[in-house]
Amino acid sequence: MNIIYAHTKTILIVICMLISLSARALTEPTDTILQVTAPAKVIITENTSGTNLEIQSIDGTEEIIASLLTEYSMDSSVKTHSREERLSQWWYNRNLLSIEENNDCNWGISIDGICIGLNKAVDQLPEPGFQWSKSFEIGWLSCLNVYYEFSRSRLSLGLGLNWRNYKITTSDKYLVANDAKGIGWMPYESGAKGMFSRLKIFSLQLPLLYEWNIPKSSISFKAGPILNFNTYASVKTVWNDSDGNRRVVFNKNIEPRRCTIDFFASLSLCKTIGIYVRYSPVKVMDSPNTINFRPLTIGLGLGI
Repeated sequence: MNIIYAHTKTILIVICMLISLSARALTEPTDTILQVTAPAKVIITENTSGTNLEIQSIDGTEEIIASLLTEYSMDSSVKTHSREERLSQWWYNRNLLSIEENNDCNWGISIDGICIGLNKAVDQLPEPGFQWSKSFEIGWLSCLNVYYEFSRSRLSLGLGLNWRNYKITTSDKYLVANDAKGIGWMPYESGAKGMFSRLKIFSLQLPLLYEWNIPKSSISFKAGPILNFNTYASVKTVWNDSDGNRRVVFNKNIEPRRCTIDFFASLSLCKTIGIYVRYSPVKVMDSPNTINFRPLTIGLGLGI
C-alpha cells in the first residue's frame, strides 16, 4: 500500500507541473527577436567579441533598421571574417565592378562562364562526313564584358574565346588541304586504319546579349548575336598504315571565313548551370572549292 501511495503521489506532482507550465505558456506572449519584411542588404560581421547582424533599409540610404549582437564568452576561440550580400542579387556574384545609378538601374563590368557542347555540321557539301557525336566546342562566352542592368534585364557587350572541332573517326576517308586553301576528302591507303581526322577553328568573339530573369523563379534567359573573328584554322589526321605504324599529318594552310555571326540562346538555373544553343547561317570556309557547312552547337553552360 505504501508503494502504491508513493507512485500515486509522484504522478499527481508531475501532472500539476505540466498544468502549471501549460498555463504559463498560454498567458505569456512569445518574444519576437528580429522581424524585417523587406531588407535591401544584410551585413554579418564576426570578431572576437561576437557576431553582429545588421539589416539596412531598402531605399538605398544604408540606414540601419535592425541590429542583433550575439556575444562570445571570454575563453572562446574565434576566426574573424566579414561578408556582405545583397538579397536582391540571388545569383552568384559575377560582377567585377558595379556602379549604381539609382535603385533600379546600374552598369559595370562582369564575366560570363564556360560553354561546352557538340557541333553539328549542317548542310555538309559536297558530301557528309563530320560526326556530330565526335565534334565538340569549348568556349569562354565572355572573358570581360560591359553591362547595363535595369529591372529584371541586363544588356551586355563582351569579349570571349571559342575553339570548335569538327571530327570524323571512320576509316573510309580523311581531310586534306587543297591548293585553294580549302579542305576536301581523301580515301585512306589500302590496309590503313583511320583513327581520326579533324578541322579546328579558333575564334575571338564579341557577344551582344540580352538577359532576362524570369519572375518568381531562379531561371534566366539569355539571347543575342555573337560576332566571330576566326583567326586560326588547321587540319589534323592520325591513322595506322598497313604495317601498323602510326602516321600524323597536320596542315594549317587553309582559309576559314574570317568573320561570321552566330545566334545564341540559353536557359540557366541560378546563373550557375544551364543549356545553350548557337547557330550560324554563314558557312565556315571561305574558298569556293572546299567542303562547307553551317555550324550548329548544343551544350551545357557553366556560370552563364
